[in-house]
This record gives sequence, C-alpha cells and structure tokens, in this order.
Amino acid sequence: MDLQSEKLSVLQQIINSDDESLIRDIKSLITARDFDWFDGLNSRQQDDILEGISQLDRGESFSHEEAKKRFSV
Repeated sequence: MDLQSEKLSVLQQIINSDDESLIRDIKSLITARDFDWFDGLNSRQQDDILEGISQLDRGESFSHEEAKKRFSV
C-alpha cells in the first residue's frame, strides 16, 4: 500500500471513529511532533543561543579556521 492510500485509510478511520480518547491521543501525538527543540532547552541555554545570534547580527564572528587557532589545545 502506498503512502497516499495509508493516509486516506487512517483519515477514514479517524472520521468514522466516535472514540474521544483516540482523537485526543492523535491530537497529542501531532502536537508532540510539532515541539520546537529550542523550547526544550533551559533558560541559560536559550539565553546563550540568543546572545550568539545577537553577536552574529552585530558582525562579531570569526571563521572556523580562526576558531581552531584560538581554541587549539
């Protein structure tokens, strides 16, 4: 069975269902898949990323080669 047929079959089962818990479970599954990885970070991690983006916006960056030179052990 191809993907389109599978989707149509699943949709038909959902449409024909009166099972509220099934509908809630499906909705929950879809919502969970839409989760943004950024929201899963703690506030310090989010702040660090936002600060890095601000630095890039201000032109405060350097190349990968420069980073290797600066941080080589």
